[in-house]
Amino acid sequence: MTTRGTRRALLATTFLVAGTAAVAGPYDQEPASKRALNTGIAVAANVVPVVSTVYEPKCLPGYVVCKGVYAFMSVVAATAQLVLSGGGDLEQTRAILYRGFRGDWYLTGRHVSGELNAEPLPEAPPPSGGGGGGRWEPPPL
Repeated sequence: MTTRGTRRALLATTFLVAGTAAVAGPYDQEPASKRALNTGIAVAANVVPVVSTVYEPKCLPGYVVCKGVYAFMSVVAATAQLVLSGGGDLEQTRAILYRGFRGDWYLTGRHVSGELNAEPLPEAPPPSGGGGGGRWEPPPL
């Protein structure tokens, strides 16, 4: 495929994706052809760079690659945090890993139709209340 052909295909995909993202409705009530089209666009957005930015602006290299990078970097960050805290802040380590590994690992037709929003980095749940009630306490001597 030539460069001009690649540009045309990317431009057509962008217009097609933008047109389907604007219309939101109950996914199960859409015709089978529309659901198949949305699923096809989702497959493309999962692997084709730039197309996934329509659904998640942070994911330029394709949604699946982006989510894999987030998961890998969460392991690196959680390891560094665990080492720097000396193992004393496991809640923060869990929160870092939660953000990297939870959320949507791939886009579906429901994301393309607008029924669901993509969440590659979901917010971590609040820490359990087993600590000092929100007050700062100095470390033991």
